[in-house]
Amino acid sequence: MISRSVPSERGAWFNVIVFVVLILFPGGALADGDHDRAKQLKEAGEILSLEQVIERAKRDHPGQLLEAELDEKKGRFIYELELLDEEGIVWELKYDAKSGELLKEKQEH
Repeated sequence: MISRSVPSERGAWFNVIVFVVLILFPGGALADGDHDRAKQLKEAGEILSLEQVIERAKRDHPGQLLEAELDEKKGRFIYELELLDEEGIVWELKYDAKSGELLKEKQEH
């Protein structure tokens, strides 16, 4: 089970790691192949940017981004995000990559 509080030193290091990932990968924290594919799809108007989807996710669950993936399921592109909220709870969120609609949210245990 995940602790409800994140120690401040761990939280500080986590913030540094997230910052470095976002600086190195301006499109977001996607894997290399996902980043290139997402860039092409975004430029073609097929999907929203990762940044737009992260903004929506953080409105629902303020906190830190842990992971982001772009998947294609049955011809539909889906952003899968994991966020650590301010209470130390990890959320798995799935968004339609074209519309930004929240499709599913699940609290990780």
